[in-house]
Amino acid sequence: MGCCASVEGTPRPATTKGDAADVLATQPIAKADSQSGSAADMILPSSLFVSEPDPRMFGNAANEGKPEWTNKNWLKSRFHFSFAEYSDPRRSNFGVLRVMNDDLVQPNRGFGTHGHSNAEIVTYIVNGSLTHQDSMGTKETLGRGAIQFMTAGSGVQHSEHNLDKATALRFIQIWLNPWERGLRPNYGSRVARD
Repeated sequence: MGCCASVEGTPRPATTKGDAADVLATQPIAKADSQSGSAADMILPSSLFVSEPDPRMFGNAANEGKPEWTNKNWLKSRFHFSFAEYSDPRRSNFGVLRVMNDDLVQPNRGFGTHGHSNAEIVTYIVNGSLTHQDSMGTKETLGRGAIQFMTAGSGVQHSEHNLDKATALRFIQIWLNPWERGLRPNYGSRVARD
């Protein structure tokens, strides 16, 4: 692996997928100082596609705009890659990384039962509580700092909800393309320790 594109003098690693390096080279980049004092590159939030779908698409009632809501729509998603209604061939994936969404779900809303297959799905709960239920018999609620993973493999049905009546839920969801298709579905989680 060599070096390919450079933004503000920072080399970018080459990838096995031809357009992945081009994607990074065309993203608005800013320098951010980390706690250690060194600089790090980051994609600016303003460059991400924002999706605010109709609540009925996922089995929710109409938007209510209650005072405790932090956004006018039940869901506000920021897509790093092509996903749902967003399609940009320059942002289709990065190696095995297929999806990276930053989701904000308003209180008492969520994603009704839907299916996945042949994907490794990792979810990190930033704030709030996420209740997951699936066709493997799993049902659990995870809070801030928890991580869940699911091998969709040969196929799994699941739902994800924010059952809290007053607090918004924010989570980052990552989908990875597996090296092998048709794996046995699996689920697991790790709870954060303060």
